[in-house]
Amino acid sequence: MSDQSTPAPEQRLTPASIGDLVRSLDWRLELLGVFLVLAESALIYLVTGLFLSDRSPAAHVLPAWIVAFVMLTAYLVPRVLDEWRVWDVRYETMMGGAIVVTLLVSVKSGAFPGIAVWDIGWLREMIRALALLDNDAVRPVWGIVALVAFAWWRGRTRELPSVDSAYLTLRAGSAILALLMIVILLASDTGDEIHQRLSAATVTFYVCALAAIGIARLKLEGFRTSSPLGPRWLATFVAPILTILAIAIVGAGIFSRQFLDTVLWMLSPLLFILNLVFQAIILIMAALAYIILTPIVWLIGTRDPISRTVATPGLTDQRGELDQLGGRAFQVPDPIRYLVAALVLLALFTLLTKFVFRRRRRERVAVEEERESILDWDDLLGSLGARLRSLFRRDSEEPADPLAHLRGDPRWQYTVAIREAWRRLEHRGAALGRGRRPAETADEYRPGISARLDPGPTSDAVTTMTDRYRDARYSGEPASKEDADQAERAWRTIDQLNQRHQ
Repeated sequence: MSDQSTPAPEQRLTPASIGDLVRSLDWRLELLGVFLVLAESALIYLVTGLFLSDRSPAAHVLPAWIVAFVMLTAYLVPRVLDEWRVWDVRYETMMGGAIVVTLLVSVKSGAFPGIAVWDIGWLREMIRALALLDNDAVRPVWGIVALVAFAWWRGRTRELPSVDSAYLTLRAGSAILALLMIVILLASDTGDEIHQRLSAATVTFYVCALAAIGIARLKLEGFRTSSPLGPRWLATFVAPILTILAIAIVGAGIFSRQFLDTVLWMLSPLLFILNLVFQAIILIMAALAYIILTPIVWLIGTRDPISRTVATPGLTDQRGELDQLGGRAFQVPDPIRYLVAALVLLALFTLLTKFVFRRRRRERVAVEEERESILDWDDLLGSLGARLRSLFRRDSEEPADPLAHLRGDPRWQYTVAIREAWRRLEHRGAALGRGRRPAETADEYRPGISARLDPGPTSDAVTTMTDRYRDARYSGEPASKEDADQAERAWRTIDQLNQRHQ
């Protein structure tokens, strides 16, 4: 049972309006989640720059607002529906509608930016792009579909915003960012847009990650103190963010083409040695092939062919027709293309809804309390373990002292004295045939031991010892000297009267 515990938190009520919903949200927790999502969006933006660039000479990347829009929508929509207590069919309908809207907005803005929104021609082109037919899309539509699917999957599998998740984002994101920087600098040209946006994405990631850590620490400090957090706390968290932001800007400037050329120049001796090793391996393989193939070629050259091939007249003229027939054989009809695209989208949507339509388990609010079991497992299992050990060991182990953790502290010396006096009373009761049963409280034990002792004079003494023991055992505060003296006098009274009675 719980001896001391804080009151249970109030039950959450369903917001009746948008104002109630806004007031029920913790701005620090929501802002922390937004910054974590934006930090991930900066990394996703660099990945889309590698795979979703358009066909222009400058290789324009997918607009950053599309990545941020998809990632934030996939995070905020489930949060709002969860706080607004939307259940069952309405929940699935709203989530499915949000997925479709984010997909259409992303495909329209990313793949068909030159077509007007009210022109349904972009929908027709989108369907043709999904079927892998000729279309006017400037970017791969299936790549944008993969981006939307990843965003909604990540929105359901992302951990709840906390200090640990903020630090994990900074650590893991820094490693991923370093790898992306190396790949982008090696794979892109100086004129590519992804190369020019690398510094901005790097700064954005560190700003959002560090801001998330600052807000998480701010929220944690708000729980530790009841006083409002003023400008001093804000300055404490903002100053490190600005400092590391300056370092990030300098680092983004250092990681340029000149820096990469310097690194490659430093690695040139190692690359030269590896080049020699590869050339030696190729020469050895060529020599082995020459040694093996020379006898075979010599044997073939010494023999006449068994039959000579007769040229087929007109075969050269028919080659063009054969190529056309072969090309037609490998062409997939358009209906089959549309059917395959629809099946792939349906499978992707079904797999995605497995995570999206499943509500996140709500974490229980931790309550500060001290728990003590009322079950004595040794008695419940019949001391089975102790009996099995006694079969193989004759020497009984010395039982552990339950008061060992209190004996060294002078504040608890009177508590120890009271509990030792009570243990003497229990031993006396066991000698008289009425020991204290397992899981029996002191108040339940008092009538039984009083009946075995002299019921007249010892009844008040047993009551006094019971009260003092209960306070010393369960109050959580050190006992006083007066309580210890009362318990000692009561025990002496019981001991003297019991000896006279015997």
